[in-house]
Amino acid sequence: MNNIIDFYEFQRHKKIKKFFRLVFKLGAISIFFVFAYVLIITEIYHPTEYPTYIEAKP
Repeated sequence: MNNIIDFYEFQRHKKIKKFFRLVFKLGAISIFFVFAYVLIITEIYHPTEYPTYIEAKP
């Protein structure tokens, strides 16, 4: 009977590990997409005229 309990506990830990691995992969992919989205948006909406350089007066 003790072996059966250990087997179920092993199966549960295996499922938990798979779940956390899936969560980690989804998090990494979503962070990548957010980073790419920010880069694309900043590239599209860049300022048309950059502020001119003001020379220091002596």
